[in-house]
Amino acid sequence: MELDPRLLHLAVRWMHVAAMAVALGGSILVLTVAMRRAAGSATVVLQVAATYEWAFWAAMGVLAMTGIGNLGAFGTALPAPATEWGGTFELKLVFVLTLVLVSVPRTLALLMLATAPAERGLPTMRRLYGGTSGAFAVILALAVTLAHG
Repeated sequence: MELDPRLLHLAVRWMHVAAMAVALGGSILVLTVAMRRAAGSATVVLQVAATYEWAFWAAMGVLAMTGIGNLGAFGTALPAPATEWGGTFELKLVFVLTLVLVSVPRTLALLMLATAPAERGLPTMRRLYGGTSGAFAVILALAVTLAHG
């Protein structure tokens, strides 16, 4: 029995969107928890952030693999980089690469904050995960523009 390539392409796109939802939703969750002012919330923020970092890097792996899969599926049917669509796609790739590069220090900062007094790290956590959420929001906006462009 042969697998319909359209079903495979649909599954790859679905996994891509699901991984983006995990990455963006998780960063918003960490930011929301970090914005709370409850006593002892710094410890909770660090725990939630540590869990998110695992999910983030797994999601980024899925996003990279499925992104490459999507490019392979569409291949030569994609508009050239010189077009408006191509320029938007290149901009999205730059944002994704930048997000990944900036996320390495974020993960390392979380490891360092885990050994510091928890309350001292809250402002840093808010900035780190606010930036991550903002970057994902821009990437998502570019992806929606590409999907409907």
